[in-house]
Amino acid sequence: MKIQVMAERENKIKTEVKEIRKVFYCDLCNKQYKLAMEFEAHLSSYDHNHRKRFKEMREMHGNSSRDDRQKREQQRQEREMAKFAQIADARKQQQQLEESGSGTAQSNTSARSATVLADQEQRKTLKFGFSSKGTASKVSQSSAAKKKATVQVSSVFGNVSDEEQ
Repeated sequence: MKIQVMAERENKIKTEVKEIRKVFYCDLCNKQYKLAMEFEAHLSSYDHNHRKRFKEMREMHGNSSRDDRQKREQQRQEREMAKFAQIADARKQQQQLEESGSGTAQSNTSARSATVLADQEQRKTLKFGFSSKGTASKVSQSSAAKKKATVQVSSVFGNVSDEEQ
């Protein structure tokens, strides 16, 4: 009987100690302290305050980045829908041309041209700042160089009139 009372008392003390220690537990840092002074020192420490500020910052900016992500996703979906609508319009025009009796050869070429146009539009959106003007400028430079070669230039050593004679 005396042993049971002692065991119950020890269990009670252990549970009370656990309850008291819960008071000195920092949920944010996941740390347990035995003394109130240690816990207070932790609460004023740089580590604890840094984690606290980081958590607040993450909560503030987490919502806005999620909203931005959703907006971008919605814009992407709208662009895709517009592209599909354009392709569907091109196919409708193709079908109308076929129904009007314009001939199978013309309908095949119009179908190809419609798909080529749709592909070209898609490629234009996929380009990253490259333009087709770069090749044209090279051609114009080479023709300009040929023109310069045909122009007569007066010489320092001789007179133009000397060359004509």
